[in-house]
Amino acid sequence: MEDILQAIEAYDTIIIHRHQRPDPDALGSQLGLKAVLEATYPDKKIYAVGQTEPSLAQFSAMDQVDDETFNQALVIVNDTANTARIDDDRYSSGERLVKVDHHPDNEAYGDLSYVDTTASSCSEIWARTVLDPQNALKMTDQAAQNFFLGIVGDTGRFLFDNTSPETLAIAGKLLAFDFPASQLMQASMEITPGQARLQAYVLDHTQRSQDGLVASVSLSQASLSELGLSEAESHSIVQMPGQIKGVLAWVIFVEQADGTYRCRIRSKGPTINTVAQAFDGGGHPKASGASVPSAADQVKVLQALHDAAQTYQDQLGQA
Repeated sequence: MEDILQAIEAYDTIIIHRHQRPDPDALGSQLGLKAVLEATYPDKKIYAVGQTEPSLAQFSAMDQVDDETFNQALVIVNDTANTARIDDDRYSSGERLVKVDHHPDNEAYGDLSYVDTTASSCSEIWARTVLDPQNALKMTDQAAQNFFLGIVGDTGRFLFDNTSPETLAIAGKLLAFDFPASQLMQASMEITPGQARLQAYVLDHTQRSQDGLVASVSLSQASLSELGLSEAESHSIVQMPGQIKGVLAWVIFVEQADGTYRCRIRSKGPTINTVAQAFDGGGHPKASGASVPSAADQVKVLQALHDAAQTYQDQLGQA
């Protein structure tokens, strides 16, 4: 991280990327870092790039950057384990590339890299760095808000077991800044009428394996259209199948416009990022994503998930 901070000091133009289909941590770490660097280095040009996600309107819109701006820029990629998922392919056009992440480092990239898999989120990594009094970076109210929302998002409101004592300590320090934390957290819980109908759909269409260890639901483009929802808005139901007693692992299959299916895979114990890696994906041991070519391929994911759940249950029985 010291080398990364020295690189930030050295460059006049810094462009910050994150992964496609951003979640609160991707945007929180990206826009939090942008706010910090703008406050610390008012003479530098700082940009945040990628597609704007309408469903996460609590974060600001992305910057429009021309190709020439990349030529002598430092490019920082946050919260992105592999290059295939980086939003905006021009990340490789900069003069120097930096990776900062908390996912397992299965694809090393960048001239400089800082990966801490013990951190709850990339937002936690940057917040910890900025709050360190030995560093010259300036925390602002806006940056604190963005980092806080990123941490809240990736810890499931501090419910998931990636929430460490340090995570809570950092979140507490961020709360000392001036932003409406409670209001923002309440707003993030609100769902649209379409999302409410989607929750009812999920409750009615969730399937379970015969032994109840694995649950799944498949959302077609037609179903989403009928509910008046975008693919991104389906994130609101990702935890629902896991609320069923006895379910250890679950997957939400979401059909994409090209007929492929995005797989949102979650776990309450079994290691599932290895399952995701077998299906063109990856992520954390208990929260991962993958992709399959068609609805017919879903059974393969379910079988792999069941094998992982069964192995986990057997290990518990032997303990």
